[in-house]
Amino acid sequence: MTNKKADSQEEIQGFLHELFLSLEEDKVYKQNILTETLRLLRGNHSQSDLKMMARVLKEMRLGLEIFKPYQAWRKVSVFGSARTTEDEPRYIQTRDFAKAISDEGFMVITGGGPGMMQAANEGAGAERSFGIGINLPMEQHPNHIVDGTPRHFDCQYFFTRKLFFLKESDAVVLTPGGFGTLDEGFETLTLLQTGRNPPIPVVLLEAPGDDFWGPFIRSWIRRLTHDGLISPQDKDLLFHTDSIEAAATHIRDFYSNYHSFRYVGHWILLRMLNPLAHDALERLNAEFSDVLDEGKIEQVFGWPHNDDACFSHLPRLRMRLNHHHMNILPQMIRRINALHNTTSRDKASAED
Repeated sequence: MTNKKADSQEEIQGFLHELFLSLEEDKVYKQNILTETLRLLRGNHSQSDLKMMARVLKEMRLGLEIFKPYQAWRKVSVFGSARTTEDEPRYIQTRDFAKAISDEGFMVITGGGPGMMQAANEGAGAERSFGIGINLPMEQHPNHIVDGTPRHFDCQYFFTRKLFFLKESDAVVLTPGGFGTLDEGFETLTLLQTGRNPPIPVVLLEAPGDDFWGPFIRSWIRRLTHDGLISPQDKDLLFHTDSIEAAATHIRDFYSNYHSFRYVGHWILLRMLNPLAHDALERLNAEFSDVLDEGKIEQVFGWPHNDDACFSHLPRLRMRLNHHHMNILPQMIRRINALHNTTSRDKASAED
């Protein structure tokens, strides 16, 4: 046995020893990962399939490790063309938007390449930027903002790359781009429409006078709605603007009281920073009762008991939303924020 093989076996044995010692923490999930890995290795899979799975697991682990120190930061993924030059109004608009949203406390995620990706990383600055690159047959270098930083890594597969774009994002901004941008935009909308991604703002951003996204909104969205291929509410998943201030405000205000989302069995749970007043909750029920499968929207505390400890102090709304109406969640969240803000202003006025 060569020294290299011996070292590899010792490393595996060390990993297994540490794993079994730590199984009591998050026991079920670690056992599931281990079980599925052993089943995969026991199966009669081709070398190419095993190579793919090894690479996928490595990319997943690497991405999780890179984003882990920044879980407390909200982030915005910015998609756009790699071919836009630095002197174009589209580049300047994207760079200035990234600066504005970074000033609001958000970090920025891009594909780490040139063009609009570089513009967004430049606006946010290296310390608040992530770059998730992709290995392509045509060579594409990382932009100088993220190159060499601990927040840049490359993926072999588009699906692992896109998973991290959406898993880590609290908003998505689509700037002018080609097939890749459209692919990322449509996947985002599909996941939001079907409830497979937590509700987040999606902004179609363009430079003043550009009207890049206008034909998409005025023609395709209208045609899809007219033909019954999407519901009228689906258009509310998008916010179209050429204003940097409006785009940044649209994203920032989404989290003025809303915090986060999760499923608990058949329940949908919306965590909030502050509880809703009784009157505000009644108004919310009156306005959204038609999209519930049964019951009403309830305000609960400390439920469920298995929620992450870091969220245990947050009030939350519990409901059985009809899953054909998942596209209504962004509208409901903005209404929740507005009701809380109105209550807070009324209370402040009364105290004055």
